[in-house]
Amino acid sequence: MKKNRLSSALSSIVLLTYSVLAANTLLHAAPASGITPATTVNSDDAEMEQSGDFDQLDGIRDEAQASSASAPTYDDVPVDAIRRFVSIYEKVKANYVEPVDDNELFENALHGLLSKLDPYSDYLDAKTYEALLDFTEGEVAQTGLTVRPLTGADANWQIDQVDSGSPAARAGLQEGMLLYRIDGKSTRNLSQHDIDQLLRGAVGTTVELSVAESGKHSRNVRVIRATPEDNAVKVIEEPNGILVLKVSAFQSQTASQINQAIETYQKNTPLKAVLLDLRDNPGGLLSAAVEVADLFLNQGLIVYTKGRGEPEQRYQAVPPARYAQLPIGILVNHYSASAAEVLAGAFQDHQRAIVIGETSYGKGSVQKLWPIADGYAIKLTVARYYTPKGRLIEGKGIQPDILIKDQLSTNDIDNTLNSGVTMLRKYYQLP
Repeated sequence: MKKNRLSSALSSIVLLTYSVLAANTLLHAAPASGITPATTVNSDDAEMEQSGDFDQLDGIRDEAQASSASAPTYDDVPVDAIRRFVSIYEKVKANYVEPVDDNELFENALHGLLSKLDPYSDYLDAKTYEALLDFTEGEVAQTGLTVRPLTGADANWQIDQVDSGSPAARAGLQEGMLLYRIDGKSTRNLSQHDIDQLLRGAVGTTVELSVAESGKHSRNVRVIRATPEDNAVKVIEEPNGILVLKVSAFQSQTASQINQAIETYQKNTPLKAVLLDLRDNPGGLLSAAVEVADLFLNQGLIVYTKGRGEPEQRYQAVPPARYAQLPIGILVNHYSASAAEVLAGAFQDHQRAIVIGETSYGKGSVQKLWPIADGYAIKLTVARYYTPKGRLIEGKGIQPDILIKDQLSTNDIDNTLNSGVTMLRKYYQLP
């Protein structure tokens, strides 16, 4: 009986492997016209391309057999590796401390198949896939709370502010509560940046917080992330004609918000330079970053993508640029990622702006979504971003022209921003 079950499992794995190999062949043979692109950030978020042509694995296998002379055969299947997998599968089924469902084991295997490739490829269940599709609209969702560090307490962090009407407020969170865990992860050794990143996510997704009022037991509270209603571009006016624009994410209206901020400022004060503060900016819509570049770059390549099975895509600046002669600075830190790095890299390569701060995160890859049966999907890295001069962003980040270590704000004074403004003035020899 065990032998029959082993043979059955082996046959299933071979069939599954064959299906995946066939799907991969069709994936690389699919014409570009069948792809509908949409871009996102990620936390976590890079360009997402979603194809609607692959609804069923069986359909992929049949179409691949009919259309590709090089479709994989059973001879291509790594039988020894599959036998090793089945052997481990049988050991887990027979000996794990608790009974394990077959579906759970296969789900785990599929997750591992993709997640071990890189941090961004993954096997998505229906709920996660639906949430990710919402996130591809480019809106960075938040909880509406901020935290501050504590010393000498059993928790390292305390909720410092809860925005009125925010998801956190609706969930019953209050200022002064201690914060112990975020989605099961202890906050004890996390930095402020780490916590901010964990609190962000796709629109409609939830984050579970372990909190407690002083002197009481902790409890878990689930908060639904939502898009902040305020402008994603915060305006800070510095003395002597310097305009700082804090861009929290690249969303559909970011370029128009930046343009409006500059126009409004110029009506009252002569504008000498703009500093784009992209610290902690996780990215967003690639198209939005390109639109922002268009405001300041009169011509030239902004970014291009290149992958093994994907056609190269090149994004060019479209003249005339509204602010082609305006001195520009870009402030980045280790948490500036994806579309933020694309913009910084383009400006740096064209010598259009001075980049100040720390080396950025290094998230410069393109993911594509393929829906499969029953609402599931796979997210697979298919290409990478390159700056106009061919620099790879993925895993390397953008090196600043002027290095400034990001510092925590003290007494509501942003020392890093002040240093950035000083360096901007010095570089452009402004008063």
